[in-house]
Amino acid sequence: MREDVVAGLSQRICDHMNSDHADAVAHLCMFHARLPRLPPWSAMESISATTMVLQYKSPEAEYDASSARLCTIHISFDPPLESSMDARKRLVAMSRESEEQNRNHYKQHSAEWNMQVILEKTDYFLTSPITVVMLVSLLAGSHRVMRMTNSPSTWNGMAMFHTAFKILAAICLVFYLCHLVQHISCAWANAAPVPANTAHWPSWLWTTLTRRTLPALTSETWKNQTVVITGGSNGLGASVAKLLLERGAKVISLDKSKPSFKHMNMSTYHCDVSKQHELTSVARSIISTHGSPTIVINNAGMRNGLPLLALPNDALRSTIETNTLAHFWILKEFLPHMVAEKKGHVVTISSLLGYTSVAQLTDYVASKHALVGLHESLRFELDTIYRTPYVRTTLVTTGQLDETNMFAGIQYNRLARFVAPSVQVGRVAKAIVDALEKQESRTIIIPWYVAAAPLLRVLPSFLHDGIQRALGANHSMSSLISKQRERTTSTS
Repeated sequence: MREDVVAGLSQRICDHMNSDHADAVAHLCMFHARLPRLPPWSAMESISATTMVLQYKSPEAEYDASSARLCTIHISFDPPLESSMDARKRLVAMSRESEEQNRNHYKQHSAEWNMQVILEKTDYFLTSPITVVMLVSLLAGSHRVMRMTNSPSTWNGMAMFHTAFKILAAICLVFYLCHLVQHISCAWANAAPVPANTAHWPSWLWTTLTRRTLPALTSETWKNQTVVITGGSNGLGASVAKLLLERGAKVISLDKSKPSFKHMNMSTYHCDVSKQHELTSVARSIISTHGSPTIVINNAGMRNGLPLLALPNDALRSTIETNTLAHFWILKEFLPHMVAEKKGHVVTISSLLGYTSVAQLTDYVASKHALVGLHESLRFELDTIYRTPYVRTTLVTTGQLDETNMFAGIQYNRLARFVAPSVQVGRVAKAIVDALEKQESRTIIIPWYVAAAPLLRVLPSFLHDGIQRALGANHSMSSLISKQRERTTSTS
């Protein structure tokens, strides 16, 4: 067994980092612990060839004395460090990457006013009952004044205000109609089967629109849920897993990477989900040990980011197998039990790129388009062939997640950051768990521009191309790949 030369220099390296590079340690803590800002205190405790241990005080400790306890994070080195020089190079590269990612995080969240925020605040204002009451009162008042006045100038002035109020009322009505259509769509997707007797249709319709078909999961019923998550070690999968564990569910993660956290109610299986034979063996082990899962979350994914002609065949095959075929293998292993029990939940994680396309992601885009088709076809089969409407299906399509490594470091122009901001992982994770908790089939679309993406297909080509060019979409991967090459060069 090779001697760990780095561990022998642990104290020396830690003292050097804590005294001369305290800012780098703080950035490492913020990035790897997913903190909202730099911690008020941080330090490197130890380092070995395989692991680095950091301690920090939570940013909330500045304002809340009860949260002043020290937190510890373990950062793994893969491959292991081979020498003190290798440790120096790796720490420099990791510090630079962490600082860059933290800077991007600040940019995303300091520029609070983007299109998503504007739409959310507008929706909140226009659908508020106070706004509606005020608008109706102003419309009635202006109409009454117009009827009572005899002065042409006063009448014209009030007519302008009355017209403005009517336009605002029309906009409010559009927002209300959108919410109504969304409610009806969700109710229909989760409705009980339509009764054969037409005399029962009115009561069925009323029940569908006003009540949940299935009861929401409680703290007791969550304990009976067994959840299988692919790619549950990091990123979105880990965030969802943590929320499920908080509710008392049993979580089983399938991943090639080491888990970023541990929990007494979580089991981790080292599995390459793109390999059918490997997945089949693990699935049988899960069923024999834990029983058949009641919830399956197909989350694992990867990307290459190369133009088609530069994409190696093995890389192309790996993307399709991991992002698409793995979903089929998972479903063929675990769906039969759900169909037999006539209940369960399947969550499919797709992407904005399941509806639109960009350059240098041909394999990734194709795989995500396939998942949208898989979700829709599966829903039709469950309803019409297997007659199991209570096996719920949820499709998740999001923009770029700002706390994962999938597209970390990608650069956007100012217009793209305003129109198409990234979304926080926690927000998506909460939406997924909410659908699971309420036992509802849903299409989770976050943020707003994901819903608009399918409309690009019906636009004239010159408008579609113009939007892509204005947002710099077809060149965003080039900046990311070049940065990755720079980091590789600096660490070699």
